[in-house]
Amino acid sequence: METTLLKTGRVAEILGVSRQHVVDLCDRGDLPSIRIGAHRRVRQSDLEELLAARTLTREEHKLLWLHQAMLGHLLTRPDEVLQTARDNIHRWLPQHREDGMTAAYLRDWQRLLDSGVDAVRTILCSTSPRACELRQNSPFAGVLSPAERTAALRAFRATHPEAA
Repeated sequence: METTLLKTGRVAEILGVSRQHVVDLCDRGDLPSIRIGAHRRVRQSDLEELLAARTLTREEHKLLWLHQAMLGHLLTRPDEVLQTARDNIHRWLPQHREDGMTAAYLRDWQRLLDSGVDAVRTILCSTSPRACELRQNSPFAGVLSPAERTAALRAFRATHPEAA
């Protein structure tokens, strides 16, 4: 039986986290790993098991719902929605420390916006750790009207009473 071993950097890319976070997961025992010399390797099957077991927090699920509510706007008015996000990033970046995490997330969003609608759509719908972190620092404020946002949150609470 062949076992695929992944470097911690590749695991970090898949999870959308830093390599150090992967090392920390391994050190805590949250992600099994083996050592080859001074390097850690993660079995692909162990990574897949970790991904399958991940459940969203209440807040992550709510943000996923809100961003999915915005998909119609993104798909029918992509230039307008992407420009709104770019304008927000342009306005917000100077308000944060350049070496801070918020600025890093906003720069990640800039790269995604430059990659096009499909890249943005993927992040808006993904349950990956990276997508969840990016949505917590979303540049899409103002895309949903207040009435649309309220309706989406009301629908979320109605369909997910355990998460309300």
